[in-house]
Amino acid sequence: MTANILYLDLETRSQCDLSFHGLARYAQDPTTEVICMAWAFNTEEVELWWADTKEPFPQRIIDHIKEGGLIVAHNAAFERHLFEWVICPDYAFNAPRVTQWRCSMVTMLANGCPAGLDSAARAMGIQYQKSSHGTRLIREYCAPGFATEFLPGDRELMGDYCVYDVKVMRELLLGCRDLTAGEWEEYALNEKINDRGLPVDVELCEAAMGYAREIADDANKELAALTGGKVTKYTQRKERDAWLFPKLTAEQMKLLTVYKKGEKKTSLDQDHRTILQDCDDLDPDARYMLEQIDNGGSSSLKKYAVAAHQHVDGRVHNCFLFNGAGQTGRFSGKGLQTHNMVRECYSDNEAAALIADIKEGIELDQPSRTMARLARAMIYSPEGLYWVDWSAIEGRVAPWLCGDMHHALLKLHIFRANRDVYKITACDMFHVPEPDIDDAQRQSGKIAELSLQFGGGHGALLSMARKYGEVWEEDYGKDIVARWRRANPWAETIWSDYDKAISAAVKDPGEPYPVGRVTFQSDGEHFLWCELPSGRLLSYPRPRWEVYTTPWGEERVGATFQTHFKPPAGEPPLRRHARGALLFQNSVQAVAADILREALLEADDAGLDIVAHCHDELIGQGPPEEGHLLNEIMLQQPRWAEGLPLATGGVRHSTR
Repeated sequence: MTANILYLDLETRSQCDLSFHGLARYAQDPTTEVICMAWAFNTEEVELWWADTKEPFPQRIIDHIKEGGLIVAHNAAFERHLFEWVICPDYAFNAPRVTQWRCSMVTMLANGCPAGLDSAARAMGIQYQKSSHGTRLIREYCAPGFATEFLPGDRELMGDYCVYDVKVMRELLLGCRDLTAGEWEEYALNEKINDRGLPVDVELCEAAMGYAREIADDANKELAALTGGKVTKYTQRKERDAWLFPKLTAEQMKLLTVYKKGEKKTSLDQDHRTILQDCDDLDPDARYMLEQIDNGGSSSLKKYAVAAHQHVDGRVHNCFLFNGAGQTGRFSGKGLQTHNMVRECYSDNEAAALIADIKEGIELDQPSRTMARLARAMIYSPEGLYWVDWSAIEGRVAPWLCGDMHHALLKLHIFRANRDVYKITACDMFHVPEPDIDDAQRQSGKIAELSLQFGGGHGALLSMARKYGEVWEEDYGKDIVARWRRANPWAETIWSDYDKAISAAVKDPGEPYPVGRVTFQSDGEHFLWCELPSGRLLSYPRPRWEVYTTPWGEERVGATFQTHFKPPAGEPPLRRHARGALLFQNSVQAVAADILREALLEADDAGLDIVAHCHDELIGQGPPEEGHLLNEIMLQQPRWAEGLPLATGGVRHSTR
């Protein structure tokens, strides 16, 4: 951080439910008001300003904002919205520009730490103790139905609670890498996209929301009738499984097998229910049960409700968290969660007809699956939308990251020649000429490509196969893994090279250890860094060389790091083996994220209105010609990515 930084934290109250209605509605609600603000410049003592005392808003802060000074807050989007919609209108000064804000939560994530202040403090070894009264204070004085008068002692507790956050935030940042100017520019652009908002068909969302409630109630009634009262709610998993599993064949039960931490288990999640329903010989009663479970609990249906509850004038805001996936720097979804929408969609004409039916309340066949496939059609603008996605972005980045490794260059040549990589993989796996590869063999090549390049074994392969409706025996899965690895010798080599570079960096702090196109270096205590080709750093906190336990219970010695996952109460931060294949996967996904970040900046410079982004896809609002410009931008090779062959799936437009 540079000199003269303002750190602050707000405590607010409103009759608007923040978690239900989202930040944009919350900030703009007329009942939303500030209770107090803790603030400090640089290392000065933290001061406390109370809104109800009628004291002027601190002039020093107003002057700092006017001068373009930087402001730091934890989850700064909240404070930014409150300044824009509450504080600045009330005290008659201009709101800070989005580029003036710095978010300590984003900084924590970029450093591989947990997002929450308490969890981050524990991870960084900071001794501050969060007030045990915090949850009660928020419930009683901030949430809808809040008390307007403090009970004796609670005002002081609220002030201490607010001051605490500023102290912890400031100390956390002292021990972490600050983001570069380029990263903060990318952060500001993401906030600009969040402010622009995702346009949605509000009428469709509201109709779907009512429809979802209806089918959930109906689903429970149908389940009770079907099972003779043994299952009365779609959420009763134990009773559901006891009734359903005896009706499945041995082959169908195999479709539900998953491997978690090396242990064989049975899963009936959304993906596995879909696979079962594709079986022609599925028992009719079992099929009907699965349909009712889908109807009652579909996450896709919940997206319509989120959009209906959180939109402001037809736009849902704050859908994207910058650097949300801390180990890679990829963006993650918030609220509406566009990142996990079903990719299999209806055509515009099909969608338009179904949407008309839903708005009229007409009964649909397979309503849950229909609504899931319609979820993307919820994103709608009369001005027109366009979509562009990269083709096989991770499949291209992975061999490119290997540098000048011979077999990796051969893999890249397949992409450069625009050949079908799944067929080529199948050729190498089955020793069959490319023209003779049949659909089943190509499918095997595709499944292997998608599941094995990051060190996955037969469990990962069989799980991926099931998603494509394939049921493979364990021995066949092991054979496919062996065939793919023989056909892709670069993969095991780069995993091993990563292992060696990571181990050397942890054991020999201060020395850089390059591997492929990345470089690992440790400071010996706080962080293991991975420098990407773009120059961005991935962070692995608290690296150690120590004994660790594998998922199957074997003790080994190797490099480990502290994860960003929240540990159980009272337990130390969780640690993980810094396995070469895992960190290779991180760096591949991180490079793909860097490509997306650069494309977003270029698109913004070109004046395009990007309204959504998701790993390999960008969505813009505007006429068709703007979609073609975006396509050209996404095909541009970043200056640091010489030799990386990029391709897109072309431009799609919404015409309904």
